[in-house]
Amino acid sequence: MLRATAWMVIAGLLLPAMVWSQEAPVAPPSGTTPLGVRQQRVERMMEELERKFRTLRQSIEKNEPDRAKRLEETYNKAKELLIQQRMGDITKLLDQARLDTATDGQKAILADIRTLLEILLDEKSDREKAREEFERLSQWKKEIENLITQERGEKRESDKVANKDKTLADMQAKIKALEQAIAAQKEVIAATEAARADGIQGLGKIAPQQAETRQKAESIANQIAKEAGDEKGPFEAKPIESSNPGDAKPGEGKPGEGKPGEGKPGEGKPGEGKPGEGKPGEGQAGEGNPSPQPPAASNRPAEPGEKPLKQAVEKQKAAEGNLQEGKGKAAQQDEQTALANLERALAELKKEQSRIASLPPEAFEKMAKKQDDIGNQTAKLEQKMQEAAKGGGQSGGDGGGGKPQPGQQKVQKAQKSMDQASGGLRKQDPNDASRQQGKAIKELEDALQEIEERLAQLREETQLEKLARLEARFREMLSVQQRITAQTQVFDKKRQESGGNLTRPDRLTVGVLGGDESRMEAALDPMTKQIKLPMGLAGHAQQALDVIIDDGTSVVFPDVVEQLRDDLIGVGKLLTEHARTDQYTQTLQKEIETTLEELIEALQKAQSQKEGGGGGGGGGGEPPLLPNSAELKLLRSAQLRINRRTAAIETARPKEGTLDEPLKGEAQTVAIRQAEIAEMTIRTLERGNP
Repeated sequence: MLRATAWMVIAGLLLPAMVWSQEAPVAPPSGTTPLGVRQQRVERMMEELERKFRTLRQSIEKNEPDRAKRLEETYNKAKELLIQQRMGDITKLLDQARLDTATDGQKAILADIRTLLEILLDEKSDREKAREEFERLSQWKKEIENLITQERGEKRESDKVANKDKTLADMQAKIKALEQAIAAQKEVIAATEAARADGIQGLGKIAPQQAETRQKAESIANQIAKEAGDEKGPFEAKPIESSNPGDAKPGEGKPGEGKPGEGKPGEGKPGEGKPGEGKPGEGQAGEGNPSPQPPAASNRPAEPGEKPLKQAVEKQKAAEGNLQEGKGKAAQQDEQTALANLERALAELKKEQSRIASLPPEAFEKMAKKQDDIGNQTAKLEQKMQEAAKGGGQSGGDGGGGKPQPGQQKVQKAQKSMDQASGGLRKQDPNDASRQQGKAIKELEDALQEIEERLAQLREETQLEKLARLEARFREMLSVQQRITAQTQVFDKKRQESGGNLTRPDRLTVGVLGGDESRMEAALDPMTKQIKLPMGLAGHAQQALDVIIDDGTSVVFPDVVEQLRDDLIGVGKLLTEHARTDQYTQTLQKEIETTLEELIEALQKAQSQKEGGGGGGGGGGEPPLLPNSAELKLLRSAQLRINRRTAAIETARPKEGTLDEPLKGEAQTVAIRQAEIAEMTIRTLERGNP
């Protein structure tokens, strides 16, 4: 009981320290420092806290090593963060009435005290819990996808055996069709050999014949793929998708969206082609229809004859292109390679036909063992889900209670269906096995859907948190920028009143203002390692940019923030290197304020839209951090800023008409910025209609 009381005392000391540090400073009366006195009280509390860390750790080290270790970690972290020393620095700042800098320091210490409290109580933040859940579900998703792939393969095998006569008849039909394709390919080779002497005139006439032979091979490949469970064959032409965003499949993005440099649906990628294929835009020889899509990658194992058939088609297409261009030797080489692949496909089909026809009784036991292996993998996954449920459940939940994880019950049912499928195979009843395998696949697909829905919810929650944090950061930056802008105006007025010059102390102060804008990192005292100067606005902009880039769903947003950072660095340079407080510098500062205001507005609208259930899809099916309409508005505002900045440079041009060096640099920056906006516009269009 005594130890528990002491533990609560330590936590109780941390909490008041957090409250004292969070109180906003009020300007003290002239000549007094009440805030400094209050800050000293917090400093003494922290000193007492560190003393209790040491004494309590020693008293519980033997009987409660885990708690003692946690105390030691908290104590070491407090020393590492230099909290007590930094509190002393803040006291000095308050005594000097440097309230803005003191407030920044207090906020940083408050965040560090929260970190100490989390270590002490071993409590994970909601953000950490959500991150762990997201990673856990993402891993389960991969495992389930792998299980589905394996189970489909086993069901395919069961179906072959269950419908043995039909399987053999279908395979014989494919063998016959492939033999006809081989004979036709041989005729193409002979015709090419005969026509080579006639050059492009003779060879061009062979191209339609090669195209017809290719279509036979494509037809067989399509049939094999669809019998294996694919929705479409690899060489079936896909229709042009509508521009309705709702038509896109998960993970495909919006129709017509694609990635930079990719073509539209049904067109293929410009200049892609495989070595030896026809050139883009040629289409199929002798046809007016668009070329079919290239073979799509599949996670399932290739069926007998499938891979060599695809390779044969690729070479046949290449031969068509060479025939049309009159390249007889290259065409004939491609034709011969295509023939070899067709013959290899035929050999694989005949081997599979023989295997199915002479399937021994012990083959069922082998199939059952494979099914057992998949069932065991499924059982292990279900066990991990059970352990996760016992360990805390979903983030934001009640902290445990055995609440099932997304997809857990479905995975459990799938495992039972797999056990029944194994039993059916051992009874040499492939029909029952296939039926149970189909149920297992359906249960796994339902589990996958539950996991994907939860992942989508976590992404949405994470994005809302990001939006709120970004808004808070930009609001703080705006407040600081407004103060710096006002001070710049004061010094410019002084300059004008003194005939165009500032005193040395004033120039130094202007330089400090510039550092507050452009400093990318906090400056540390080399001797004490304590913060000498806080991070500038440019550094805060870079941190915001890192968050946006890491999210990876926005097009315009990161570029606008990057430009904001560069503007802060540029204005800071005008103040620090040139002590320039004129109208042009003030105009740039006002533009920075406008940019921050526009970003805050966009973030507010994005939060409102997401909380209302909107948002739309982004690249890869994930909703963008900012809606497309907000990004377009930011793009328009960026162009307007360029226009105003160009006019400001012209206004600042000296009477003699020649730009000074700082303005020349600014003009070059504007030119680069205009090119960046043009590129943003292109990427926005490539992304798809808002």
